[in-house]
Amino acid sequence: MITIKSAEQIELIKKAGRIAADTLSLLSSFIIPGKTGLEVDALTEEYIRDNGGIPSTKGYGGFPYSLCYARNSQGVHCFPDKEPIQEGDLVKLDLVVSYQGWNADTALSLIVPPAKKEDLNLCYNTYKALQQGILQAKVGNRVSDISKAVFDARNGCGVVRPFCGHGIGKDIHEGPSIPNYVVPEKDALLVENMTICIEPIFTAGKEDMYYKKGEWPTFTFDHSHLAHFEHTILITSKGPEVLTLRKDEIFPK
Repeated sequence: MITIKSAEQIELIKKAGRIAADTLSLLSSFIIPGKTGLEVDALTEEYIRDNGGIPSTKGYGGFPYSLCYARNSQGVHCFPDKEPIQEGDLVKLDLVVSYQGWNADTALSLIVPPAKKEDLNLCYNTYKALQQGILQAKVGNRVSDISKAVFDARNGCGVVRPFCGHGIGKDIHEGPSIPNYVVPEKDALLVENMTICIEPIFTAGKEDMYYKKGEWPTFTFDHSHLAHFEHTILITSKGPEVLTLRKDEIFPK
């Protein structure tokens, strides 16, 4: 169901977004060789709770951790593990913060130096697609305007289709679904005070994913690397407002 938020609810989502953004900024400096996903998860939960939030993914549908953590060909919904981060790894961090019952969702891909050219291109194109999608998140546009902008920015990357953006608020996943390619039957109108998540998920190879039924982790079928970026957006009469913008992040107007 699509929900339109009140001014009070928007303020709570903004606070959740600020905690989520600051958590990713902190984690960015922690992703270095030798650290493990379990250490990243522990720092995530500690920081979120210390700042008045709750890690929404922990316990969500049985998910046992405070963030989704993936490397290289691992996709979305993967578990933090005890494997040390290696030089050249492409690390994906995806987390949701609840503040007084209202959620914000954000994701970031990081390359541990030295970076491979194909990973740099993949991350650049995926983040560019996020930017282009957000610029279409305007009153009067439709979901298809966002989806088309994301898809058109793929620049040869594979566009993962089983997973997509979504509305957010009291629940982590609300309507509308926001695919990263145009789906005519999923074309909701964007109106003021909607809160949505836009999250392009691209691969350096084929778009096919595999996962075991009933299990969380996903992987690219051809073992190509995958990148994932996400922001929570408020639809306003003045244009899109990015509620999970990091302080070190410059976003185009």
